[in-house]
Amino acid sequence: MKLMKRLSAYFAILFLIIPLLTSCGFTDIKLQQKDSVKSVEQEKVFFDTVRISSVGDLMCHGGQLKDARQSNGEYDFVPVFKLIKPFIEDVNLAFANFETVMAGGKYTGYPTFNTPDSYAEALKFAGFDVLTTANNHCLDRGFDGLVKTINKINNLELYQTGTFASEEESNRILIVNEKDIRIAVLAYTYGTNGINPPKGKGWSINPINTSRMKNDIVSAKNLGVDKIVVCIHWGEEYQRTPNKNQKKIASELFDAGADIIFGSHPHVIQPMETLTVKDEKGKDKKVFIIYSMGNFVSNQRKRYTDSGVIVRLQLIKERISGETVIGRIEYIPTYVSVANGFRILPVQEAINAVENKITDSPYYFPGDYSRLKEVWGETTSHLTNPECDIYPAELRK
Repeated sequence: MKLMKRLSAYFAILFLIIPLLTSCGFTDIKLQQKDSVKSVEQEKVFFDTVRISSVGDLMCHGGQLKDARQSNGEYDFVPVFKLIKPFIEDVNLAFANFETVMAGGKYTGYPTFNTPDSYAEALKFAGFDVLTTANNHCLDRGFDGLVKTINKINNLELYQTGTFASEEESNRILIVNEKDIRIAVLAYTYGTNGINPPKGKGWSINPINTSRMKNDIVSAKNLGVDKIVVCIHWGEEYQRTPNKNQKKIASELFDAGADIIFGSHPHVIQPMETLTVKDEKGKDKKVFIIYSMGNFVSNQRKRYTDSGVIVRLQLIKERISGETVIGRIEYIPTYVSVANGFRILPVQEAINAVENKITDSPYYFPGDYSRLKEVWGETTSHLTNPECDIYPAELRK
């Protein structure tokens, strides 16, 4: 009987406490979790996110040709990109500057490049999506080589711009659509090493001409794109800081409406930053520039030329307003090892493999350790920008 009285008292107290807990905000935990999940799901519905990346110069010197040549006379460049492939293919769009040509016939390195078709096939394997071809080596084998290069890239179903096989093509703007985010891609070069296109075919190459570039940006905006990416071959070789002309051109392009600038040509890395500019409605807009991404792969072995970077950005579009903004920015330092043939390594992962004696890691290159440490320091001190919230990507394990 005493037990029954106690239980009745407990239940009575509990019955009185529950409404008090509810009135104080202590609702069912399961219900809170359910609402939280629903809130996250609703938030996802309102935004689309596209991740893009870019690397610098894809070159093919004589040493690379020799290394890729097989006993049967064919050329295999897949091993060059195999270790870096996971860092390229895990974004929606990967850009690169294709600084050579594929003209057929005899293959050569510097000073006039001509590369086997299998080079571009290896880029497809690695996960690249967009190859820009406006650079100072695009006419190394004349107009015919330029056209063959374009055709090969197109046959691989990769996007390409900067050089053109016809005047009609030169008047089109490349627009890539990913998750309903429309991205215009424009590419230009400072020159072509004194090799001019045939008479009447000046349209085959996009030169750096600010009036023309501004008109192209306006045309792209009129096509209803969300973001405009400008890939530009400029600057001074082997200089680790941008010159006044680069900064002037960049300022004019941003004022005209460009959103992202990927620079190439100096063969060494130059800094990157975000800026705040006004859009056509007078609202503040974040824009991004890296003045030079350096070499992604080459046979240049001097300090700073043997390393490069993968730049990664988020583009986030709000579905209701249609506004697209630049989100997270990060970078992955890279290094070209020649310890066992040409191999592009992710620097941080390679250092980690050696320091932790992970001998079965594909990134275990103990002979390159000292240079890898130097590259990490050189790159991070040059690119990390706390004011712009730009940091190296986290280590992958």
